[in-house]
Amino acid sequence: MEREKNRRDVTIKDVAKRAGVAISTVSRVLNGLDKVSEKTERKVREAVAELGYVQNALAVSMVTGQTKTVLMVVPDFTNDFNGSVIQGAEEYLKARGYTMLISSTRDFKEEDFEDLYRRFSGLADGILVVQGSPDRLDHARWEKPLVLIDAYRPQEDHYTIEIDNEKGTFLLTEELIRNGHRRIGLIGGISDGSASGRRVAGYLSAMERYGIPVDGRLMAPGSHFEETGSLGMAAFLSLPEYIRPTAVVAVNNLTCIGCMKVLAERGMRAGREISLAGFDDHLLARYSVPGVTVIRRPTMEMGREGARTLLTLLSGETPERKRLIMESRLIRRGSVAKK
Repeated sequence: MEREKNRRDVTIKDVAKRAGVAISTVSRVLNGLDKVSEKTERKVREAVAELGYVQNALAVSMVTGQTKTVLMVVPDFTNDFNGSVIQGAEEYLKARGYTMLISSTRDFKEEDFEDLYRRFSGLADGILVVQGSPDRLDHARWEKPLVLIDAYRPQEDHYTIEIDNEKGTFLLTEELIRNGHRRIGLIGGISDGSASGRRVAGYLSAMERYGIPVDGRLMAPGSHFEETGSLGMAAFLSLPEYIRPTAVVAVNNLTCIGCMKVLAERGMRAGREISLAGFDDHLLARYSVPGVTVIRRPTMEMGREGARTLLTLLSGETPERKRLIMESRLIRRGSVAKK
């Protein structure tokens, strides 16, 4: 109790005295009002840590007009990708004195979106959005600095953190083709202008590049959840053998897990009865036997870059790039067999 009392008694004047700087300098460092030298900032933050100084959040908000709060909106909490992006963003924001609020839009109705806009429009300084499939969020409603993550919105004037989704599914499909497969199924994805649509485009592009006709019966579109993967794989396996795909591309980790679930239930194995490749790495892909060939994205880094870009906007500066396209890579495992 005594320690907590002493911590509350520490004032900004005490911090300034310990750091050997003016009170106004401490205020500038803690509130991010303008820049000071790295040496001065380090001295101030060391003094804050040594003394255990805690800012009055309400007072800071009144001075700066900012709440030091960021809202992150994700499609759901079940996807490993979203969890990694959240972790990367939160670590970056927390280190800079920001609090992050998180909301999932899964199963949202129209009134839920309205409630989200109304409740958080005044509370958050800025918004991070992980795009859903389909994306039903009205980005223009926020009227706050906003950064999109895992997005493809060239028609909108937003800052985005992306990877080349089309290239990713192209590489997965090409990997199957190079292993002799010609009847290749695609599970998930919606043919629109979103990141999801770019993944469909990557599959179609690879098939065209290698002169392989696309059979509409081997395309099972849908949202990026396990159910889409389960229904799609079950439908493919029910096709006559001469139509049935010998290999499948799952457009994200959850659809891939749905595919794996159906194979396990039927006593089948990826890489034996049917080859499987998926977008995004995940625990089951890494540790199943055999492991699943995937496109791996820099997920935590995408969260950090989204947060960094947003704080740059909140500081009144202009980020270096409107669209930051990060690298992904193909990870080969035993789920793809030669045909």
